[in-house]
Amino acid sequence: MTAVTATAPAASHGWWTSRFGQLTGTGWRLLAGLGLSRLGFVVVPFAAYWLANDRNLNPGQVTLVMTAFGAGWMLGVPTGGAMADRIGRKNTIITANTLSAGAFLLLGAAPTLIWLCVAAAVAGLTFDLARPAVQALLTDSTDPESRPKVLALLYWVMNLSRAASCIIGGLLAGNDFRLLFAANAVLNLAFAVMVAIGVTDATSPAPQRGRAPWRQVLTDRPMAAFTAVTLMFLTIHSQSMVTLPIVMDQAGIPPTWYGVILAADPIAVVVAQLLLQRLLATLPASKVCAAGIAAVGIGLPITALGETATWFIATTPLWVAGEVMFLAVAPGIVAGLAPPHLRGAYFGTWGTTLGAAALAGPALATVLLSLGGSTLLWGTCMTGAAAAALICLRSNPVPARDPAQERQ
Repeated sequence: MTAVTATAPAASHGWWTSRFGQLTGTGWRLLAGLGLSRLGFVVVPFAAYWLANDRNLNPGQVTLVMTAFGAGWMLGVPTGGAMADRIGRKNTIITANTLSAGAFLLLGAAPTLIWLCVAAAVAGLTFDLARPAVQALLTDSTDPESRPKVLALLYWVMNLSRAASCIIGGLLAGNDFRLLFAANAVLNLAFAVMVAIGVTDATSPAPQRGRAPWRQVLTDRPMAAFTAVTLMFLTIHSQSMVTLPIVMDQAGIPPTWYGVILAADPIAVVVAQLLLQRLLATLPASKVCAAGIAAVGIGLPITALGETATWFIATTPLWVAGEVMFLAVAPGIVAGLAPPHLRGAYFGTWGTTLGAAALAGPALATVLLSLGGSTLLWGTCMTGAAAAALICLRSNPVPARDPAQERQ
């Protein structure tokens, strides 16, 4: 029996299917549940504001707490991947969302700086703990032809939820920040309940208890190369949140304009993906990813040349399009590289790049700006993007797996 026959595909129209493939009932419920839980993302973008204003921490202390969150985040994704393969996709999603609900409540109640750091690390650990299991279960329950499109839809749903959460978070934070922590807990628990009641992982391989998957993942050369490429891409892309605010401040642009760009980014991603997705689905994945890397590597420095809000807003689509090109296609590459019984580990290893880039991006900017100013920073970003795009093209991380590997 193949890994995609246990759940009948839900009916889909041609317009939708051409962009996002055939979704099973399990797939629809996973996407709806994750989209719902991601509305709880409201805590993360407003955390620094809360720490500075409600908890009266100085900038150094705020940075310390947020670094603890980032370190936990970097460890949480591979941990979730290992759990997905060892205790099952469904069990991992339920456990991860329950733990995340409790962790963010703990963060909101932490009384001292030390406890804030501990709670932030735990919250970061659980923040994306479920994502590899969701990606693996979506892959397990979807036919091979539709997998890249369905994983692209997951990226679209997460950005739609992120855009909504920024708006909702602004409204809630203006009244009582504790509402954000409560909302996060309720939404995560709702996802856990939805999965417990309405999702099956009968299409997934049996849990692989007692095995150590990391050696196989790390010695898979195409996977290792693509993980390195992703880390380079995300580190460069992180300059949109690390360095662009500095550039805009030096140009005399009010912080409110950066806030407009920050809030508009996920909306732009949602719109751009709807416009580009059908085309992206027909092109070679490695070439799309390479083009996305190049667009970000060129687009960000172009945006940084600006001195007016109009320039910043007008050039932002250059690198937003690159973000969509890479991140809408990349999960499909990982799904194709991963053996069925190690999909959690593969997605978890690849997902580690998110937290690693969140730590590496600010460090890179600090060092390069101090050594050679913005010229060195943006020149390095362009050079790094060119190198990453070339590695992506040369390694061509698109497998030709034996169909027998799809059978359990």
